[in-house]
Amino acid sequence: MPKLFNLLSSDVEEYVLQYIDEHHLEAGDRLPTERALAEELGITRSSLRSGLQALVDQGVIFSKQGSGSYLCQPKAIRTLATYCFPHADKAFANACYTARALRDLPVDLRWLTDHLSLGIESDVAKTDLFLESINNNIVSLTANVLSTHACMLYSDLFKSTHVPRELTQTQKVRIFDRPSESISHLLKTHASDTLLVLQNKIYLGERKIALSYSICVGTRVSLVSTTALPE
Repeated sequence: MPKLFNLLSSDVEEYVLQYIDEHHLEAGDRLPTERALAEELGITRSSLRSGLQALVDQGVIFSKQGSGSYLCQPKAIRTLATYCFPHADKAFANACYTARALRDLPVDLRWLTDHLSLGIESDVAKTDLFLESINNNIVSLTANVLSTHACMLYSDLFKSTHVPRELTQTQKVRIFDRPSESISHLLKTHASDTLLVLQNKIYLGERKIALSYSICVGTRVSLVSTTALPE
């Protein structure tokens, strides 16, 4: 019987990451079983799980109940300031970004577009609903609502290759606490995935002209800020 060591979860993380690298594992490949990893490290399976969970939280691996742990797709990078302007996001320079339009939502998700429509009151001119993918990996469900004023001034605001300088935006990011089977089906998520909500309000002067609401798979995307700290 191997001697049991009380390794830190960071030690388990380091070992698993090294294993992935040395064995050239790719997205979708399965890791050795918990029993095999625990025996190799000389630790208990409960100690191993804390390290594996840390890798799940980071979006490196995901777990399938009764099947094991698998390697995730590499996390995509998105810039917070241009999140609702993906065609202006320089982080996509070497990535394949696509947006697949959805005609309708399941009944239990109708609140998404209803919520945004109320945000622009009776001035809604256009609503776009779509699934965003980066490198063929679904990363978010997004709804954009534009006012009549926005449609008059901009041909297709959220597809602009730059953010118009005259516009300002406010943004809120939080953990999504309303998961459902419909969302899991649309985003193809696993139980170990975390979801975030990003809500952007777009203003021209003091007038709110557009809204964007995304349910983002946080374990598939790294959100970065380009805001520089004062020297």
